[in-house]
Amino acid sequence: MTLQYKQDNDRFYVCNDNNQEIAEMTFTRIGHDKATINHTFTDPAYRGHGIAAKLLELVVKKLRQEKRAIIPLCSFTKNKLNN
Repeated sequence: MTLQYKQDNDRFYVCNDNNQEIAEMTFTRIGHDKATINHTFTDPAYRGHGIAAKLLELVVKKLRQEKRAIIPLCSFTKNKLNN
């Protein structure tokens, strides 16, 4: 299984070998120095493989490069970033 991690302006997402989208994490920039991570989804067939954690790593890296404070809104990111 080869996964492709891709980026749009306000989200990172993952496609499988058939170029089907199987996971995503969305965020919203607020002003010049903040962003919320507001949604995480992984197709049930692909859960448990660390895909969401990798998406979180990519989003956090991107937002930190932009020097933004991150406000986690979805339960997955709240659990990961507040622990």
